[in-house]
Amino acid sequence: MSEVRILIESVDDFFSGAVEMAKRLDAGDRMPEPASISFEGMEMLLKTLTPNRWVLLRTLRANGAQSIRALSHLLKRDYRGVHADVAVLLDAGLIERSDDGKITVPWSRITAEMAVDVAA
Repeated sequence: MSEVRILIESVDDFFSGAVEMAKRLDAGDRMPEPASISFEGMEMLLKTLTPNRWVLLRTLRANGAQSIRALSHLLKRDYRGVHADVAVLLDAGLIERSDDGKITVPWSRITAEMAVDVAA
């Protein structure tokens, strides 16, 4: 199963984690870590992962790699709206575009970790 973790963390925390990972790599630690995508705050996460985009992810995962046009037909939505959502999800790293131009969800599981008291 391929999994991605969604985290809410500050830019400072993100870079501190990157420095720690670099130190582990320099020390020879090659243990793979789960993929993660960080957002600065819950507001940004919710702005990125809207209900329509969540349906898009689920539909794409269930139906395999699709062109944006085919995906818009599956979703019964207009092409421009789906195209805009795909652009946001590509930028966030939640979907990928293959060499033939089709988009796909590489994750079978998306988990989110957040704390209520974390300020952005």
